[in-house]
Amino acid sequence: MGNAVVGGRPRIAEILLEGSPTIFWDMLRQVGVEEATGILPRNYPDWRQWRAYEPWDYAPLANYKRMVEGAGFKLTIIEDNPPMDRLIYGLPGREEQLNNVAKLIENMGKLGIQIWVYNWMPTGWLRTRATLRGRGGAYTSGFYEEDLKDSPPPRLGKVDASTLWRTLKDFLEYIVPIAESANVKLALHPDDPPIPEAPPGVARIMNTVDAFDRLLSLVKSEYNGITLCLGNFSLMTNDLLATVRHFLETGRVFFVHFRAVRGNARAFEEVFIDEAPDQFYLVMKEFVKHGFNGPFRVDHTPTLSGDIAQLSVPGYSALGRLHAIGYLQALYRAAQIEVANNS
Repeated sequence: MGNAVVGGRPRIAEILLEGSPTIFWDMLRQVGVEEATGILPRNYPDWRQWRAYEPWDYAPLANYKRMVEGAGFKLTIIEDNPPMDRLIYGLPGREEQLNNVAKLIENMGKLGIQIWVYNWMPTGWLRTRATLRGRGGAYTSGFYEEDLKDSPPPRLGKVDASTLWRTLKDFLEYIVPIAESANVKLALHPDDPPIPEAPPGVARIMNTVDAFDRLLSLVKSEYNGITLCLGNFSLMTNDLLATVRHFLETGRVFFVHFRAVRGNARAFEEVFIDEAPDQFYLVMKEFVKHGFNGPFRVDHTPTLSGDIAQLSVPGYSALGRLHAIGYLQALYRAAQIEVANNS
């Protein structure tokens, strides 16, 4: 273990969902955020450009990186992906999708973007209620499995867990050597929500601590790792602290999401970071003890009244995230001081 330097700031790589710089980007710099989590640049300034390039091609990624770094951030992470549905299901058309992922990884490597966050969810992350009221009337989102009980399968139909494990193994065996060559780390995000099926008949596999141990054993590479989303992992285990310690000791935690939820995996609501029922301070001390200094990001937060928020993207308002960033910075500094005093 190696302790972080007392007095340093945590490495926060906040996600930039906007297609171009906004006042929120200025706010992030003003509160000390120096790194960015990017999305694929789907909005081109020239309407003709889509005919020549896909968002994962070199030119759009290079242009996006220049824009982000011109705004004062280091682009550390891409948390987005080309279409992967046929790849996840193992259906015809998967070869083209696999090649597109390989192209993304290769181009990230050429551009020095270090981490790719992906998931293996057939239906992506799900919330069934987006306008719940939290503390002080703040809008927040939640998931209730009962809301999906009559939902039909998605466009590609049902899929079982054995298929998902097979396709994930095939994917990693192909893509990890490319990631190693490109020097890009793969950080798999847990299922959100972490339940066995959502909707009924559509399996999910990255929803337990054991599943992530299995992931790390599928391809034993320093480039095959985890996005440790505390909101999701806190719904998987009754001992979040031990779980964080366990995965830090593998050396394959590449990215951390600080997200607070209340409830259980089948019925939960997202809350402010200071309302977290789990002891986030003890978790932060574990990161400091292991010399892990990010990148972190604050992930989903409730929406404060009067925010310039995008209610169409629940959890990604501006002011709510600024509050969470300040709280995370304070957790990190306090943990640094305590760990240093006890060493």
